[in-house]
Amino acid sequence: MEELYNQLQTVTVPTATIVCIMISALLSVAIPVLLALYFKKKYDCNLKCFLVGALVWIIFARVLEGLLHSIILKSPLGATINGNVWIYALYGGIMAGLFEEIGRFVGMTIFLKDCMDNDRNSLMYGAGHGGIEAVILLGFTMVSNLMLSFQINNRALAPTYEVVKNLPEEQGMQVLGSLLELVNAEPYVLLVGLIERIPAIAFHIALSVLVWKAVKESKVIYLILAILFHFIMDALTIIVASRFSNIFMVEGFIYAMSAVVICVIVLLTKRKKEVTTI
Repeated sequence: MEELYNQLQTVTVPTATIVCIMISALLSVAIPVLLALYFKKKYDCNLKCFLVGALVWIIFARVLEGLLHSIILKSPLGATINGNVWIYALYGGIMAGLFEEIGRFVGMTIFLKDCMDNDRNSLMYGAGHGGIEAVILLGFTMVSNLMLSFQINNRALAPTYEVVKNLPEEQGMQVLGSLLELVNAEPYVLLVGLIERIPAIAFHIALSVLVWKAVKESKVIYLILAILFHFIMDALTIIVASRFSNIFMVEGFIYAMSAVVICVIVLLTKRKKEVTTI
């Protein structure tokens, strides 16, 4: 562990990498904010829908789903799930679909009754749901990477190393190894997360349109379809990512799958043109 730390004392994170980190961090926040402003100006959407979408993702995906993961994956069953990519894909897809889509349904039903007169509010809701996911999963990670980059370049890793030393040997080696990966990473790699967030936000907007229809028309079939689409997307992404080391093949799959699901949802909601037109 000390050898890795000493190695980190002799290297720096390239300027190009830092620039890419900053771009990812800034755009992870800017994209959902700009979408909210666009929907507000063009369709007079209610910003309340954006805030509810963000809050529901935090409660259902981050807190409740995360709590269940911490229980199941640390149990004897967790070893079986983590030991087989197919089981893990099924588990991850089912959990994401159930928690996020039921959360969407609950949020719209309880908090957005007064917004149902404008169907395009579903777009605003989706921007909030997918937007906060981008901020927390990508933005916060990039801010952390930026701070670590400055620590590495300024030879100020000592406080971090003091914490790492108290971790189990294997875990500490992983932490220091990830810092070396940051140093050696090609700058464009730090933009991949941003590239992935674009179809992810579009996907969340499309699913929000579908669940909005379920709430407004009291048709549970649309909620079931939203859960199914979410499950398929997440499960297949896990499997593809486990089979291909080329990150651009994985991202290409995510774009293709998002496009297919969005097209299907547009066809399903075609009668409600005001909802699907962006």
